[in-house]
Amino acid sequence: MEENIETDLYESPPKKMKTEWSRSYSNKAMEMMKKMGYETDKGLGKQSQGRLEPIVAFQQDGRKGLGLKQGTFLALSDKWDISSEEILIPEEVSWISSPCAFPFTLEHLLTFIKYGAHKRTLEGETQFVEPDILEGILDAKNVFDNLNEVDLRRARSRSNPFETIRSSIFQNRAAVKMANIDSMLDFMFTNPKDSTGLTLIQDNDLLYFADICAGPGGFSEYILYRKSWEAKGFGFTLKGPNDFKLDKFFAGSPESFDPYYGVNNDGDVYVESNQDSFNSYIRKHTSEGVHFVMADGGFSVEGEENIQEILSKQLYLCQCLTALKILRNKGSFVCKLFDIFTPFSVGLIYLMYKCFERISIIKPNSSRPANSERYLVCQWKKNDTHTISHYLNHINNILNQNNDEDVLEIVDLDLIRADTDFFDYIKKSNDAIGKNQILGLRKITAFCNNTQLKEMRQSECRRKCLDLWNLPDKLRQAPENKSIEKFVEEFLCDWFDDKAFFHSSSDEILSIDDLCKKIDSVYDWFFVPVGRRETNANASSFFICTTRGKLLRYTDMRKWEPVDHMFEISPKSLFYGELVFEYSGEGRTQTRICCLHIIDGILLGGKDIRRLPLSERSKMCEKFAKSVNKPYKEGNVLIVRSKKLFKLRELENFFMEMRHYTLKDNSSRLGISLNNENSKFFVPGGLLLLCEICHNFSSKMSKSRNVLYYVDKMKKVSYYKDQMPTEVHNILYASFRNTFARRLIWKWTNTCQVEEHSRRVDDKVLYRDDLKHFIFNR
Repeated sequence: MEENIETDLYESPPKKMKTEWSRSYSNKAMEMMKKMGYETDKGLGKQSQGRLEPIVAFQQDGRKGLGLKQGTFLALSDKWDISSEEILIPEEVSWISSPCAFPFTLEHLLTFIKYGAHKRTLEGETQFVEPDILEGILDAKNVFDNLNEVDLRRARSRSNPFETIRSSIFQNRAAVKMANIDSMLDFMFTNPKDSTGLTLIQDNDLLYFADICAGPGGFSEYILYRKSWEAKGFGFTLKGPNDFKLDKFFAGSPESFDPYYGVNNDGDVYVESNQDSFNSYIRKHTSEGVHFVMADGGFSVEGEENIQEILSKQLYLCQCLTALKILRNKGSFVCKLFDIFTPFSVGLIYLMYKCFERISIIKPNSSRPANSERYLVCQWKKNDTHTISHYLNHINNILNQNNDEDVLEIVDLDLIRADTDFFDYIKKSNDAIGKNQILGLRKITAFCNNTQLKEMRQSECRRKCLDLWNLPDKLRQAPENKSIEKFVEEFLCDWFDDKAFFHSSSDEILSIDDLCKKIDSVYDWFFVPVGRRETNANASSFFICTTRGKLLRYTDMRKWEPVDHMFEISPKSLFYGELVFEYSGEGRTQTRICCLHIIDGILLGGKDIRRLPLSERSKMCEKFAKSVNKPYKEGNVLIVRSKKLFKLRELENFFMEMRHYTLKDNSSRLGISLNNENSKFFVPGGLLLLCEICHNFSSKMSKSRNVLYYVDKMKKVSYYKDQMPTEVHNILYASFRNTFARRLIWKWTNTCQVEEHSRRVDDKVLYRDDLKHFIFNR
């Protein structure tokens, strides 16, 4: 059997693994495998999972001998000149701008389309690359058809100066590539700015991004590592074995990531309805679109590496098209490409060049030098790209028809040649990347032929790159499952003396006299509506999430207990809130769902906010809830909200916003609409009053200037805010602890207390008219 195998291999060296293993086993061996349960095109595992083909019999590890392929070691030098390879850290980036508007209509663009026979080779595609470079790339790739796979992999690892960086702290190398790209482009994705250097993220806004054709999600894991919950991502990729693996997001928690698979629920980016439904889904969350899009699509081209560009042309197009649909104005885009030698690929890049203010084609160091991979970066999307978007949509529909003829050109070549800046840029890029690729391919061959060769700069390159990319030099680790005690000790050791603070209560019914004693100035106080406390579980309390999927609540029994409902909360979070019922509809058709309302925050996803002013803490809580919320997800998705913070002097406006709702039991209650969602409302059971100013201060309105001034009650000194010393300003606002300790609760014991014309029944109960009188007559 072995002798026959060797003879066959010498006569006809196979190129694909399937032909290799099929020739490696005799008919008797195959019959034995079938009797043991082997079926063609089914995995070898117990559940038909795993690899589809048996291991190739003649592939061996270690010293050459049995199964050696004739021609494996070709007549290429087994020596390597280290001076022939230039390493740049950081890499050089060259941009090309497109200041002119795109003059063509859709009708004119349609005349650019040229059809022809499906191509199966890149030979002759030398319009955008030097002929000798294209020939050198194809010849160097052909060498690998005859190299042993194990030796090839080892030589690649030994020869690449950046190989030891590997996946760093992330689930795969894609995340490291994105860290590399972000760094070499001045962090334009995680800290987007306009051309004048001003940030593109508005106050209290999230950084919205999309990750398409990108399973298992390395790109997104990097963004969430860098930005945590202050970014919100939308994922789109094929369902199946290469789907997003959110459970492997160790560096960045996935609660702020929302996978979506299109109206067909398959994640096929070639389908127009999937693209459009993904766009609609994103626009529900942010009407402007996302700040940036990442696309990392690719598929196996084993045995056809030389025509990877041709096979990937529709993937190129659909990633660009989807990005144009979902990006906001001034948004940015990065997309993985391979070779860009054909008129189709160059035409697509030309159209993207016209849709953005500038583009760049880059080859990051983290992308292995011997492959054809590169990235198209498009910065600052222009206002009107609809014409080009409609045109690309039309091209995609043609490609989906699988006609006998193929689309070979989508932009007139004379138009591309006439734009000499663009034409020269593409050609220089192809030539430069091509030369480096040939060098990388020859280097691998030399290292494969000579196992004594070793790249001595790997440690230095790893150290420099991790430092430049702002990544830690440590191994990937699963998140630690800390106990509550250890978590509190680690994050709050300098703040809480004991558990008594968590259980401190202030649930007294307040009277006018109480308010007069406890509220120095209505300008310092805010309030939030709180629930009716239908059960003990609905009482306001502390919530803590130490590790993913483990949310606990501090109960009246003075212990932490798991929350029955599955809310998606980022780990390392501690906040004060309550579980409440939100209602939809009225009467018998009414439904309700338990929701989590955040009142005030201490720690949000590892971000310490306890010493921020109350109004800023409230904004951070709102931002946090918006990030982890998935309100448009199909199924019973539980809602997390941040309580809206009202100024105490706006109490009248709050009551004006309330209206009567009929509950399922036909009782009428005053409720308040939630976030302008008329179909959803919440029935408060009282108000929680919170003070923003530290207990040593109070504010008053200046009658002469009609602005607030602040009084230091201890020193008997007054300050206007614009004249306040820095050391005083730093202690003016109350921390979470100071605010929480002085909180006041006004409970409504019956509906009469909040009616339009309420009346006093008991002097010890604070009614609406009483509070109005107190506020406006102090």
